[in-house]
Amino acid sequence: MKTIRHTRTLVYYDGVQVFEGRDRTGGYYAGVMIDTTENADRYLVTGVIPERLRQFQSGTLDLRTLLLDNPLGEWYIAQVDDDFVGPLALELQDGLLAKTAFLPEAGFLLDEAPLDDSMQR
Repeated sequence: MKTIRHTRTLVYYDGVQVFEGRDRTGGYYAGVMIDTTENADRYLVTGVIPERLRQFQSGTLDLRTLLLDNPLGEWYIAQVDDDFVGPLALELQDGLLAKTAFLPEAGFLLDEAPLDDSMQR
């Protein structure tokens, strides 16, 4: 099973809404919250191209495009119940990401620099 580590919170509102992660070989990932319960949060996670991630972080690329423009076309669900303390196990999903209800609407842009996680804590 593939795992990643949370490296930076990109959007925080009553919890981590969008985050950046890395796998152990250096691959980049983006995750967006899709569901929350009392015990855990669930995230849609895709691999991302570093340059496209930088474009999202600078506000020139929207979140939907970032998630859909993943290099391998694979997408995952991660369940987080420990506030991103340890590695996140990614569960590979079937089907086309573009056909799911998990994607954010087009046009979601960052309008300021992502939070430094030490500020959040």
